[in-house]
Amino acid sequence: MEGLPAAVAVGDTFTFSVTGELAVRDITHPVTFEVTINAESEERLSGLASATILRSDYGLTIPSVPNVADVSEQVRLELEFVGVEG
Repeated sequence: MEGLPAAVAVGDTFTFSVTGELAVRDITHPVTFEVTINAESEERLSGLASATILRSDYGLTIPSVPNVADVSEQVRLELEFVGVEG
């Protein structure tokens, strides 16, 4: 993790990045997620982590079908989460 603050107060919103390995099918690549967290209370955090990957890096192809819009090579991954003490 990069950019994680040393201390956080209730009501604070902070951002940091998390780098790890993302596996899709049998293919694994390093990916960095940008994370934004809101400290809602002393017992609850909520946030969003997002990263953009390339379909081709994971061998994902989209069939070409007439009259269907083209699909981007870039895919945005988003994870919404809530952490509760307990």
